[in-house]
Amino acid sequence: MDIRKANSRAWDWEADHGSAWARIESEETIEAARNGRPRIHITVERDVPEEWILPLKGRDVLCMGGGGGQQTPVLAAFGCHVTTLDLSQRMISIDREALDRYGLDAELVCGDMSSMPFAPASFDAVISPVSMNFIDDIEAVYAGVHRILRMDGSFIFGIANPALYMFDDRLLAKGRMKVKYTLPFSDTKSLSEKELIKRVERNDTVEYSHTLDTILGKLTEMGFAITGFFTDTSGFEPIDSFLQDCYLAVRCVKYR
Repeated sequence: MDIRKANSRAWDWEADHGSAWARIESEETIEAARNGRPRIHITVERDVPEEWILPLKGRDVLCMGGGGGQQTPVLAAFGCHVTTLDLSQRMISIDREALDRYGLDAELVCGDMSSMPFAPASFDAVISPVSMNFIDDIEAVYAGVHRILRMDGSFIFGIANPALYMFDDRLLAKGRMKVKYTLPFSDTKSLSEKELIKRVERNDTVEYSHTLDTILGKLTEMGFAITGFFTDTSGFEPIDSFLQDCYLAVRCVKYR
């Protein structure tokens, strides 16, 4: 099974069926960014701290896995030179719609973050909303980000807490918490072939939990220094009442 194509189709479907990640930012948010107050999110509920974004004005920024009319137009309105890479052509088209609506410009690339199609030292920052849970090998992503970042460039990303993947996702959607899976979770290994095929046929994304050792440990091994961190809720009360640190947000800097 081609997981890349399956996830591309799934996100195309999500874009056409009301995904929160495919809603174009309001004119008010864009105007605030034009006036030096950029508000973006890389997790579900909380905005990224302004001090993470303010130094990026006028810089070359890659928005990785960020199609959908949100991070791209806000960063462009703030004054960044934005390139966006996303696996979903529909998400890219929503970014284009947002840019056209607000008279903004960015380079939009439909492609896979596992194989960065950019030259070394091309960017001053890479910003990625929760998207690396759809990638099996995030070490390859880290290596690609490290390669395309300039020295002292920042890597800002959100990712799901691995603990979320312990639970039966069908019951979780109904607000019932039942531990079902061992970690690290992988749709391609934790599910049977029949279950995986059904998941793809429902246009569900194929996901991977990763481990904290991989998410944070491999990041520092790769040559990044962690300079900022926060956690976020899911926005779904039954889950948040059990686990408030549903998502992790990291800011790190390339130092070697």
